[in-house]
Amino acid sequence: MNNLPQHSPLGGSGAYRWIPCPGSVTLSHGVEEDESEYAALGTTAHIVGEHCLKKDLDAWEWIGGLIDNYSDTPDIRVNKEMADAVQVYLNGVRSAHPNRNQSNFFIEKRFHRPDLHKYFYGQSDVAYVDMEARQLDIWDLKYGVGIIVEVARNPQGMYYACGILEELDLWDDIDKVVIHIAQPRGFHFDGPLREWEISVDDLAEWLHDTLLPAMDKALVSCDTQSGEHCRFCPARGRACPQILKDFDELEIMINEIDEKGSAAKLTNAQVGRFMDLLDVAKIVGAAATKTAFARLSAGKKIPGRKLIKARSNREFKPDTEDAAKAKFGNRAYTEIKLKSPAQIDEMPEGKTFTARYAFKPDKGLTVGKASSTRPAVDTSNKSLFKPQKGKK
Repeated sequence: MNNLPQHSPLGGSGAYRWIPCPGSVTLSHGVEEDESEYAALGTTAHIVGEHCLKKDLDAWEWIGGLIDNYSDTPDIRVNKEMADAVQVYLNGVRSAHPNRNQSNFFIEKRFHRPDLHKYFYGQSDVAYVDMEARQLDIWDLKYGVGIIVEVARNPQGMYYACGILEELDLWDDIDKVVIHIAQPRGFHFDGPLREWEISVDDLAEWLHDTLLPAMDKALVSCDTQSGEHCRFCPARGRACPQILKDFDELEIMINEIDEKGSAAKLTNAQVGRFMDLLDVAKIVGAAATKTAFARLSAGKKIPGRKLIKARSNREFKPDTEDAAKAKFGNRAYTEIKLKSPAQIDEMPEGKTFTARYAFKPDKGLTVGKASSTRPAVDTSNKSLFKPQKGKK
């Protein structure tokens, strides 16, 4: 296992992409992407969590520490925001498994099952085995805040669960698997710690009917499918066949809107499809912008584009305060203003305070994806009236 690359080309973290889009594996071959700042932060948070669990420490003890994240990005110094987030994860694991010990608690457990598939390998953040309850728990820490990860039928969690069950030969000893997602910095209606359970029989069926066939198909198929998974696809900047088809379809729909004079004349199905195509276009547009920046920075010419200074707000020089106070007196200072709930959160016991006093005002309605965790709002007239018992 030590001779394997760190990440499998068919690993659990990419299963959400290559299961529906097997062609993305071939298209991504040879693409080398620099690790983003966000990915480096996530790696650092995982390192802190791993060491805290192994050495029975709390995350605050790492504040100020410089962490080698094993990448080309600069080492990252742990701050309070990261420590607070990792501590939520630590508290969740420790609270759920108070009787953990070396024989039933596995931290960053590696597995490789070439008997099932040569690329079936990976590493689970935390795995906990309860032989008495015949239950396996799989934990996955998500440090990101922009993309909310759902736990129900999460392919990465199910992939790791199968790997651990295989590696430890537990299929006959476990009846139920509980998958946990810890995403402390991302808002979800179910909170930062979410769990979902599946029977071992159903998981085995998914392994043999969905996962393994998808792994085999990904090695030979050129079939592509666009969707949310395109966002982090290494091939999103390449000539993906499905994205090219999507752009052709988008052009046709734009022409249809032009002919009809308004998008309001499209059917509901057409409006939904148009918005899906726009989402894909935004993903490709972001990849194109990144490519343009790299080429312009290297001195290349991009028609219609140029490098310009990023927008910034004016700031005072370090020695300005005394001069401003001498000239304007107290008028040079702003009035004392209550910090925002997010800023109060950063203070000692701040989150306890905001839990009691902060609220989210109603800002009206907006259009969201059907997959959003926020519940749909019923705008029908029936929802305005409550039925009364005894009256017709």
